[in-house]
Amino acid sequence: MEESVYKNRFILLIVLISCVFFFQRSGLPKEVTPGKNLDEVLAEIEKANNAFKTLKADMTFTRTITLLESTEVFQGQMSYKKPKRLYLKFYPPRNEINVVDGKHVWVYHPAEKQVEKYDMDRDKQTSQGLSFFEFGYGESVHSVKKDYTITLFETMDEGKKRFYILDLLPKDKKSQYSDIRLWVEEGFWLPVRIELYESAGEVVNRIELKNIKLNKGMSDKLFIFEVPRGVEIIEPLK
Repeated sequence: MEESVYKNRFILLIVLISCVFFFQRSGLPKEVTPGKNLDEVLAEIEKANNAFKTLKADMTFTRTITLLESTEVFQGQMSYKKPKRLYLKFYPPRNEINVVDGKHVWVYHPAEKQVEKYDMDRDKQTSQGLSFFEFGYGESVHSVKKDYTITLFETMDEGKKRFYILDLLPKDKKSQYSDIRLWVEEGFWLPVRIELYESAGEVVNRIELKNIKLNKGMSDKLFIFEVPRGVEIIEPLK
């Protein structure tokens, strides 16, 4: 059951596109527009966060255990709606549906005819994970600063895109993750890649979002999980 509990945690942590242009002069090296400092990046994130209400994207989740030289990759699609609503469907072979309705987390395994149910108020790590995920996707910068020490780890240019990599160190030493890194794309100003480090970096969880669509119509019914007939409800943390 520990593996089942772990599976839910990363999904909650779980979330756009613009370009920085390089200017090329004949016979001269490329000139790059100057980057922003940490305060400027956080201010842009706050503005982008205030502007969006819903998000839909394709997601790739990668979990690497360095000591075992093991890597697992899962593909899926997610929909998110403020506040605290998440629908995440993993394609086969994982074949799993996760729903966050604001009060509970549902993890549905169709092949096993079982659904795990978690109470967000009782499960502190689940709540912490969702709070982290909402940094840039619902949570204010001020709120996140209460739980994390934020630094600008690196500014990276990839082709015509520029990314600001933010490093978040949990102030709570008992946090599940020893370090968290957000890849924020300039122009869009929301995370497109999230890296979560466990066991001092021996385990790395990576969430990448692509084909992102913001503020599209999204029914509240999507975030209501109705238990299918014949499906067993399991409450691991009760």
